[in-house]
Amino acid sequence: MFPLIFILIIAVATITGIIEGKKYHNKKIKNTIMRGMQKQGLKKQLIQQNKIRHLDKHFSTALITSRVENAFYIIKQAWSEQDLSSSRAFISDGISEAYQIQFEIQQTQQHRRKIENMIITNSELVGIEADKHFETLHFKITSRADYPIEIKGRHKQTDSWVPLTTKTEYLTYVRLPGVQTRTLPGLIEGTCPNCGSILALSQSVQCQACRSLVCSGEYDWILAKITQEAQWRFQNAKRQINGVSDYQVVDPAFNIPLIEDRVTSVFWRMQKAWLIQNSTPLIAVAHSSYIEKFNQLSTAHFFDNVQLGLCEVSKVQFGEDFDKVSLLLKWQGNKITHTGKVPAATGYYAHHLTMIRKTGVKSDIKKGLHSLHCYGCGAPQSDNYQDRCEYCDSLFNQGEQDWILQDFIPHIEHIIKMKGQEFALSETAQVKSDRIFDPVSLLSGLILVLFADGRVDKQEKHLLDQFVKNRRIAQSVLDEIITAAENGQLDMLTPDETLDASGWLDQLIEMCLADGQVCAEEWKLLLKFGEKFNFLAIDINLRIKRKRQQLYRQSRQTLKS
Repeated sequence: MFPLIFILIIAVATITGIIEGKKYHNKKIKNTIMRGMQKQGLKKQLIQQNKIRHLDKHFSTALITSRVENAFYIIKQAWSEQDLSSSRAFISDGISEAYQIQFEIQQTQQHRRKIENMIITNSELVGIEADKHFETLHFKITSRADYPIEIKGRHKQTDSWVPLTTKTEYLTYVRLPGVQTRTLPGLIEGTCPNCGSILALSQSVQCQACRSLVCSGEYDWILAKITQEAQWRFQNAKRQINGVSDYQVVDPAFNIPLIEDRVTSVFWRMQKAWLIQNSTPLIAVAHSSYIEKFNQLSTAHFFDNVQLGLCEVSKVQFGEDFDKVSLLLKWQGNKITHTGKVPAATGYYAHHLTMIRKTGVKSDIKKGLHSLHCYGCGAPQSDNYQDRCEYCDSLFNQGEQDWILQDFIPHIEHIIKMKGQEFALSETAQVKSDRIFDPVSLLSGLILVLFADGRVDKQEKHLLDQFVKNRRIAQSVLDEIITAAENGQLDMLTPDETLDASGWLDQLIEMCLADGQVCAEEWKLLLKFGEKFNFLAIDINLRIKRKRQQLYRQSRQTLKS
């Protein structure tokens, strides 16, 4: 009897030891991945920071962070008051265009979105990039404020009580390489960094004393992009994009930030065209063929509360007459009909844009970001939306100076055009891409797959709730996306046309492994996705194990170095 009890005790102890050893090993892998990824990010940031300091010995992260916080308050107050005069000197043409058109949409809707009692609760520099075209800083800013809506009509009134809201946004600032940090006030402080004069800017954003185009990044940091937390993912400017390296051989100054700022301006001009049911806002930025197409299309609606989430170049191509740049835009907004119908719930949309420029035309980086200024003389485009410069008579819409819009179509139409009616949702050879897809896109695609049977059941909803909680995505974002799917307003489809179901699954796994492990709820959600495309559980487990081991090896190597 005694030997049998002794054997059982040894067996239990052995099994317990194996289980505890496995738990320890898993915890070790998780911690190694998390520490390795954190160190890798800090190491990359330090390398880029040293590149900037090599050209600007006085560059200080503490100083620029303090200036960015000050700029944040100025920008929010300007937006709330619908008056950009205090901030125009340090925001790009794209952001200025976005705000001005947002103001017009609000005025059409007889309301005004305001910001009150704002306070910054946290700010940090989370990304640095430096190349031959631009130096770029990414700041994460968390703030709390009231966001009342002032209703305009016979009697001006404001919502009596709106709860205090916490928001996290990512602000991207750029400047040209070699620009020096000043100890004296600059653009954010309302002073021309070129001559020191106090700025009193008009639409031309030129210093009245030295005539410098100050909002281009040529003299100081300027705000180039604002991204909401749910859409944010750090995307290194050196990410491999089909055709870019070949194109830069013949056009060395071609760069992604300039294109994306230009397209941001085009996107907001499109919103204005939908608002007024007229193609006039597009006349300076679109080819005549697209103007004709737009005039033939129905414009029975426009959008309010628009947020541009992602603007990403996907391909650059040479052409006989025109070169082409293809981009993917993902955005959200409330669709409103011109008949005065109550705004629909928030919809999520994806569009494919094609920009063209005459073959042989070269990019001009010396002036920085100048998306809505004449390449010939530097003058601003007119508020009257002319097709030519009022000062030097250069034509804007021929592609002889800058990239112009050739096509703007829903992303699903682009996929159908590229692949026919079959979306290639199977495991086939794919073009490799190192781009990082934003969580809203992946979440939207996942919901569309789960919604294929017309509904998201309670179990799937519970798994999605846990998924967004672990990914630190706001619950309201998930609820809005599900509502958009139910109302047929979720036009995102898949995160990118180069991702099939197999690649998409790998992206979801990588997203889940951001904290070093896939929890039980996330694993069940991956299984749900796999069932839709006949992936076996063993295949999903192998993919998770393979990716986790890859991240572990990379993290160990990073920690050793």
